[in-house]
Parts: sequence; structure tokens; C-alpha cells
Amino acid sequence: MPRLSNAAVITTNAILVLIGLATLCFSVYLFIAGPSECQRFIQNPLIVTATLLFFISSLGLIAALYDNYIIITLYLFFLFLSILLTLIFSIFIFLVTNASAGKAFSDKGIGNVKTGDLQNWIGDHFLQGKNWEGIKRCMADSSICKFRPHDVDFDAKHLTHVKFGCCRPPVECGFEAKNATFWTVPATSTAAITGDCKTWSNTQSQLCYSCETCKVGVYKGIRKRWRILLVFNLLLILLVVLLYSCGCCVRKNNRVPWKRRFL
Repeated sequence: MPRLSNAAVITTNAILVLIGLATLCFSVYLFIAGPSECQRFIQNPLIVTATLLFFISSLGLIAALYDNYIIITLYLFFLFLSILLTLIFSIFIFLVTNASAGKAFSDKGIGNVKTGDLQNWIGDHFLQGKNWEGIKRCMADSSICKFRPHDVDFDAKHLTHVKFGCCRPPVECGFEAKNATFWTVPATSTAAITGDCKTWSNTQSQLCYSCETCKVGVYKGIRKRWRILLVFNLLLILLVVLLYSCGCCVRKNNRVPWKRRFL
């Protein structure tokens, strides 16, 4: 059992060290080359995550290879901290992506310590101010709305939430599609063009990025991806708990030699 645990810790951490190093190199490359508008959103979180992954995995690898009791204890401390933080983050994701749960736990706390408006956190954080301007620049800079004129998948049934809200005029406008990239007002239309219908532009760098329907689409897209992230986090917690258990076996196996060395 000790050998199996040691081998599991060495193998897993060796793989994670390589992943962390590769991610860190990619992050540095983005920093040197100059990130695009979309890459700016992930640059700093990517650097922090890659650095922590590389550091913690290196600790585990060194501890398992050299049977160092002190380093394996430090490694287990960081693993436990990772499990705790990932669990807290997962609970937060659940609350901000679930309307009923977010409403139930909003503005709860003691005294001045409150949870805040969890129900509307995504909208308040991503769809306002600098973050929303950055998201609009990211969409304009990316190929998310770059249909070819002869494409036929611009129909609402075939679009994601983001494309439906940001890459075509709202359905209620009644605009006619000449092709996937150009829409016109019907000649028979007598209704006044207001709201998002007025905001729409056939210019590819503008489209409906400033529309309220675009915010709705982005909100739904973020919520969907964060729910996927929640599942990933739960699987990650399971993996780290198993790794933590193996690390505890390695630490227990090295405890006696460590005591003999210092007594």
C-alpha cells in the first residue's frame, strides 16, 4: 500500500507539473506577444492558476521522490487548502447560477457582513461597466459573429444564446435577412424602429453588441458554462481528495524514520 500510494503521488504530480509548466509558458507567451481582447480576461487568472499548480505539484513530487516528511506535510496543507477553496468556489457558482438558491441566500449574514445580491451577481459583475465593455470588444475581436454570406445556420434555432442575442437583430424587429451578414427593414413595415431594433447595425464590428438582447444572451451563456465548471470542480475535488489520501499514506509511512532522525 505505501508503495502504491507513493507511485500514485509521483505519477499524478509529475503530470500536473508538466501541465502547470506548459500553462505557465503559454501565459508568459501571451504577456510578451500582447494578448487579444478575449485573452486579456484569462491572462491573469491563467498565470496565477498555473503558478499555484506548478508550485504545489512540485512540492508533492519532491516529497514523494525524496521521502521528506516536512515537505509532504507542507504539500498536504496546500492540498487541503485547495480542496477547501475549490469547495467554497463551487458553492458560490451554484448560488449565482441558480435563481432560487441565489435569492434564498442573498443579503444573509450577521451585522455588516452580508453575502450580497447573489441572484444578480453575474449580471452586476459581467454586464456592467468595464467588464461589459471588455466583453463587447472581445466579441468584436473574435470570430463569434463572423458568418459567411451564404451560411444558413444564422436561423434562431441553430444559434447559441450569445449568437442569438448579439449576432442578429431581435426577432420582434421583423427585419429581413438578405444573407447571414446583412439585414434590412421590410418595405411594408410601418412600425417605429426603437430600442434594440434601432441599436442594431449591419457593421460587423457593431451588430447587436450594445443591445439588451446581447446582454441576455451573454448572461445565459455564462450561466451555462459556469454550471459546466461546477461539475468540473466537483470532479476535481474528488481527484484532489484521492490524491490527498495517497499523500497521507506517504506521510504516515515516513513519520517513523523522521522521528528516529531527530530523537
